[in-house]
This record gives sequence, C-alpha cells and structure tokens, in this order.
Amino acid sequence: MRKRMFGALATAAAFAGIVGVTATPAAAAGWITPDQVHSIKNPVTAVAKETPAGSIQVRHGSYGGVQYGWGRVVNPKAGYNLIFEVDLNGDRKVDASDTWAAVWNLSAGGIKWTHGYPTSSSSTRAFRACITRHSSCAETNAEHRTAWW
Repeated sequence: MRKRMFGALATAAAFAGIVGVTATPAAAAGWITPDQVHSIKNPVTAVAKETPAGSIQVRHGSYGGVQYGWGRVVNPKAGYNLIFEVDLNGDRKVDASDTWAAVWNLSAGGIKWTHGYPTSSSSTRAFRACITRHSSCAETNAEHRTAWW
C-alpha cells in the first residue's frame, strides 16, 4: 500500500508539471511538518522579500535540538503557491523541493509556512522561498522569490 501511495504521488506530481521533483514523504527525507515548524520558539528571519503577491521569508530555528529552515508568507494573495527550495550541493539549483515543501493555492491573508529542512554549516546548503502560480521558484521571476540563503 505504501509503495502504491508514493507511486500515485509521483504520478500526480508529474501530471502537475513537477517533473524532476522528488515526490517522497517529507519525514523520509529529514523534513519536519508545518505543525512542528509552527511550534519552534524564537524563529529568526534569514532573508525576506516584499512581493506583489505577499511578503515571503526564509526562516530558521531549532526543533528537537536540530536547526531547520523553512519558507513563510505573510498576507498572500489568493491563488498563489508558497514554495520552499533546498540546494544541497552548492550549485544554487533546487535539489530537495517537493510537494511536501509547498503550500498550494493559498487563500488570501494570514500567515502560511512550509515544511522545514535541516540547515547546515556548509556553504553548499542553501534555501530560498517564492510565491508563484507555478510549481517551482525557477519558473517565476526574481520579483517573487527570495535570494538563496
């Protein structure tokens, strides 16, 4: 059953135009859930950007003794997606973003956040967030995404 569910997720991701994006469960890849992210005390905003569709941020904080990064949007416009992307090898291309690290079809207003991914002291690991109508930050213009952090 588990393999069938993951296969269905991969198929759904491919049909949604998310080709080349991992469709594995967040927890299996070291991710923490949005509820766990929300429980982090004293989070810090690493990089932020005001966009026409809402204020996007890459934030970080500790959960269970491990530091994580995640994406957050404040006062989004309806119909956009919040995407959090992770670069693992320093080329500043997404390596670990998937449907678990995005909030699809946002409602207007409020604050929304993604799953969290472990940070690293290595300069090869970097994060960015975007608010877009597409399925990746690379598909949107720089006006709608943060710099890599």
